[in-house]
Amino acid sequence: MPEKNPEDAQEIEEAVIFFVTRMLESGHNPKPVVLHSIRMGMYLYSYSYEPDIVKAAILHDIIEDSDTSIDEIKERFGEKVAQLVQANTFDYTVGDRAAQGEECLQRCLRYGRDALIVKAADKLENSFYVVDPVVAKNWSEFWVTEMRICLMSHSL
Repeated sequence: MPEKNPEDAQEIEEAVIFFVTRMLESGHNPKPVVLHSIRMGMYLYSYSYEPDIVKAAILHDIIEDSDTSIDEIKERFGEKVAQLVQANTFDYTVGDRAAQGEECLQRCLRYGRDALIVKAADKLENSFYVVDPVVAKNWSEFWVTEMRICLMSHSL
């Protein structure tokens, strides 16, 4: 495994601090989003994904779950991180939850490999929360389809 760059680690830590601060200031999701997002980022970091992908994984829920804007992400972390976060952010103006998920997945497909890496890490991390068999049954078909698309696209 390649040696980690301390400058990259500093940038990733800045993303963690920014995310936690924003969740404390204006977070409105009752689920444990901080741990979820940090686990996603650290998972990708442990496999030596580039820092922008790791930062985007950490920040992927910040638009949905706080009052943070995409412009703030762009200003603080750059265009690529902002695009990856935007690609992985649900558009609540699009139909029901399934339609929102499909639209978000299509956006990730259009953006490409890096957005799909973040999406796949999100699906993997979210899979640990599905313990209720009824919820799992209703959720699993969409989840399996999304994971299949992410993994097939990632192998290209």
